Amino acid sequence: MNSTQHRLVSTYLDDLTRALADLAPPDRAEVLAGVREHIEAGLAARGGASDADVSAVLSEVGTPEEVAREAYSTGQYAERPAPLPAGPQTQPRLSDRSWVPGLVAILQVLGVLLVVTTVVVSAAVITGVQILLWIVVALLVGTSRLWTAQGTLLHILLLPIVIVLMWVGVLVGQHMVAAIMVPSAIVIGSVWLIIRLTVAAQRRAATGQPLSR
Repeated sequence: MNSTQHRLVSTYLDDLTRALADLAPPDRAEVLAGVREHIEAGLAARGGASDADVSAVLSEVGTPEEVAREAYSTGQYAERPAPLPAGPQTQPRLSDRSWVPGLVAILQVLGVLLVVTTVVVSAAVITGVQILLWIVVALLVGTSRLWTAQGTLLHILLLPIVIVLMWVGVLVGQHMVAAIMVPSAIVIGSVWLIIRLTVAAQRRAATGQPLSR
């Protein structure tokens, strides 16, 4: 069997033919003949045409795309300019970055724990730190495309709802059991919701497919 009839060589030459589709037929034939000759010489020097030999020679020749790019860029055969390297991808906006869901989750958990601790310890409901955390979360989530409209609303309303529930708990939780169970239920429910919202947002960030807004 002729060395250039090897299945790997045939596949390589077919791919190269497609890559040279914009060349005039005589020029394309000249490039293919030169590559074929190079392959034959390389296999002859190795004294065999095993899969390993063929793969090694083809690696020395270069990929079909590299050979075609060289043919176009030399100007000898060029009917079009050599393909330019791909430009830098558009960076996602800050609130769509992959680290945003994790940061929002941390801020939300801190906010919930702060509300619960403040109410349990001092019976106070709202502090400046809580308000600051809520503002930061609202800005990040409100400008991001990683959450659905429902997810965005849940994130923004989470701390206010926790504050209301804790305030109600203070009014009705005079017994020790209620005083323990109400904050525990609020923390567990809030963390569960935060985890679900965060996982969904991280999936969108990982796939690079934020929601359109």
